[in-house]
Amino acid sequence: MTQTVEYKVAVTKPGEPRSSTIHLDEDTARGGPVFRGTDVPVQYLFEYLDRVHNLHAFLDDFPEVSMEQALTAVRKRLSANSVIHSDRNYVSGTPVFKGTRLPVRLLFDYLAQGHTVESFLDSFHTSVTKEQAAAALETAREALESIAYETTAR
Repeated sequence: MTQTVEYKVAVTKPGEPRSSTIHLDEDTARGGPVFRGTDVPVQYLFEYLDRVHNLHAFLDDFPEVSMEQALTAVRKRLSANSVIHSDRNYVSGTPVFKGTRLPVRLLFDYLAQGHTVESFLDSFHTSVTKEQAAAALETAREALESIAYETTAR
């Protein structure tokens, strides 16, 4: 059974949306999502990134996958794994740790002032867990890398 999920992303020209589609195909060798028009499992991208390869190495090895498709997959994964919540009707849209009213920027403020993650957790131990702080830092790292890859691809 093949199921298609479509994600809209803006590319090249402002105001000109283009869709990238990832197929969920149970018949693939890995039994998971594959990039549209290919037999390349999306999981391969994340395995490359987990092994300290970069996005360009993945695209070089799998030229049938476009930069747009890879970035769409990365963005989707970031939003699915997010420990950050932002809603215009909740704390005026300030990004906060999910389940709290604590702004995520406080973690980065602590680190910028030379404090450790542990001192941040000690200060807000009733609100934020070590796993949430680690996931927020990982999300920020992945987002920065995604932006850098997108910028170099232009």
